[in-house]
Amino acid sequence: MTVDIERRNMLPSPGWSEHTKPYWLAAGRGELVIPRCDGCGTHRWPLDAACYACHATEFSWSQVPGTGRVFTFTWVDFPPPPDGERNITVVELDGTQGEPVRVLSWVVGIQRESLACDQPVEIVFLTFDDEVSIPVWRPRRSGLKLQMPTLG
Repeated sequence: MTVDIERRNMLPSPGWSEHTKPYWLAAGRGELVIPRCDGCGTHRWPLDAACYACHATEFSWSQVPGTGRVFTFTWVDFPPPPDGERNITVVELDGTQGEPVRVLSWVVGIQRESLACDQPVEIVFLTFDDEVSIPVWRPRRSGLKLQMPTLG
């Protein structure tokens, strides 16, 4: 099994820690999980010490559908990413309770001129190591197979 804890410390925000370990390991299994308050059922992201709705501190990791819509985005122009153009995208998740849950990520398999706000997207997972994957998004399309980038 290939696991490099130093490399895991460089995972995208909120990064690898004992608090976020369940998130990254779930992604490695192909699941998107978000903290959900044990008191009122509100989903929240990023992980925080207490629920914004009821102030309870107990929570569980809850699987969500892995679909959403582009809330906003920008393209990284400088310095150029080593693997070509990359966007930074905020995705508003479907199937959450409470205020909309928005996650920071990027959309793969899309040209600059095709990415748009309110665009439906679905999750895909880029393998990071033998246990962990990075959740990213692609345009929601049925039956289309995309060439996924690799993490080097």
